[in-house]
Amino acid sequence: MTETPQSETPEPQISESPTPTVVEKPTRLRKQTLLIVAGALVVVAALGWGAFATWQRSIDEDARTSALDSGRQFATDLATYNFQNLDQNLSVVRDNSVGEFAGQYAQVAANLQNMIVQYQATSSAQIISAGLASSDRDNAEVLVFLDQTITNTNSPDPRIDRNRMQLSLVREDGEWKLSNVQLL
Repeated sequence: MTETPQSETPEPQISESPTPTVVEKPTRLRKQTLLIVAGALVVVAALGWGAFATWQRSIDEDARTSALDSGRQFATDLATYNFQNLDQNLSVVRDNSVGEFAGQYAQVAANLQNMIVQYQATSSAQIISAGLASSDRDNAEVLVFLDQTITNTNSPDPRIDRNRMQLSLVREDGEWKLSNVQLL
């Protein structure tokens, strides 16, 4: 009989116990990652600070704008009256006044009220210019230049008084109030 040669295929070798290989990340890669993360944190912090500073400036600018607008309105209210609706004119100023000034204004208004009605006086104000002397979120000093046109039975031709005022404002419950007025 003939023998057929057997093919000799090598049998796979099985390793007895494979040793796990530990791959170490290079130290350089870790340093780069830390630098990238630190850089990103610095950028985020800078953006956050910039946004906060912008928001603060916006709030301060809003306070300045509203103080100036209120000061202009208060000056107009102070210098505008009509004997026919004097109570309404005076109450607008009283309602927007605080502190010692509120008491002083009430007293002066009471003293002038009869004279204004008796002489049928009217007055209208025209703001020429106004600006802030100083301000923060709760206090402001407003300078106002206005022309006050006055008529009454003693002087039927209108008379123009050029007034300069410094109005002190304080913020109470989110609204500007008049705390003092000085004629300059």
